[in-house]
Amino acid sequence: MKKNFNIVITLIIASVLIATLSLFMPKDKEKYLRDQFWVKKTFAPSVYDVVLMGDSRIERGVSPEIMEKILPGMNVLNFGYSNGGLNPTMYEAAEKKLSKTGKKKVIILGVTANCITPYTLKNEQFLQVKKLPREDVIERMYLNRILYQFSATTPEGLWNYFKNEKPATVSINEYYDNGYVKSGRIPIDTMYAIPSYIDDYTNYKVDEQIIADMVSQIKQWNEKGIVVVGFRPPVTVPMKTLEDTMGFYNEAAISARFNEAGGHWIHLNSTEYKTYDGSHLDLASAMKLSEVLAHQVSGILAQPEK
Repeated sequence: MKKNFNIVITLIIASVLIATLSLFMPKDKEKYLRDQFWVKKTFAPSVYDVVLMGDSRIERGVSPEIMEKILPGMNVLNFGYSNGGLNPTMYEAAEKKLSKTGKKKVIILGVTANCITPYTLKNEQFLQVKKLPREDVIERMYLNRILYQFSATTPEGLWNYFKNEKPATVSINEYYDNGYVKSGRIPIDTMYAIPSYIDDYTNYKVDEQIIADMVSQIKQWNEKGIVVVGFRPPVTVPMKTLEDTMGFYNEAAISARFNEAGGHWIHLNSTEYKTYDGSHLDLASAMKLSEVLAHQVSGILAQPEK
């Protein structure tokens, strides 16, 4: 009996020590919270009135929380992915996130040059998560927030953590269940992303067939009563110039075809927004873009039906 009592006491003490240590040990949000974030986004339920589509400029540039304040009673999902494409696979997935009973349904497309090149047809990030074994999905969705508190580390990681030395560059990522990543970079470098995009547009260009498929999809959604809104996410002038030249992005032509198909294109002035790396908006500009989009959607929904 005494032996059993000692075992219980030992387990209690060990549990208290582990819980206490977990408060002070470094946490790995880029594994546990990030993995949970992507699973929750990919397997989000069909309860949304507004679904945003696109690549990381949507994922990191539009806050559903801000939009919902301007669109009361409407649930908004950020369904953007890193290197996310605009193609039939993603159109089908996004449409499934719309509420079956909602009276007003809106899909917003952030049409970047990257989204409409053959490179993003692979839909790598989305399909990697979508094809996860069921047990992995359950673990990431329901257990990762607990596992995060007990993040695995290494002696080197502990040493660096307790030395409290700041790295030369810090990436900021805060993950939200609505699909938005509040992000930033310290220090800000508005030319940082340019080299990687030069590599991309050396090999891939805006593709006519992908644009044609988008136009066809807009018409199909219109027939279903789904309002389709499109815009070009703001970037720096050098990035925009690069996409227009090397990437063959022609906003005037794309927006015209978008509107002719029954969509609603929103023209934005990129110079009114700031980025932290040349490609992704800083926090203030992301909040501003979210407000602008929400007001535009509100105005479109208020228009009498044709």
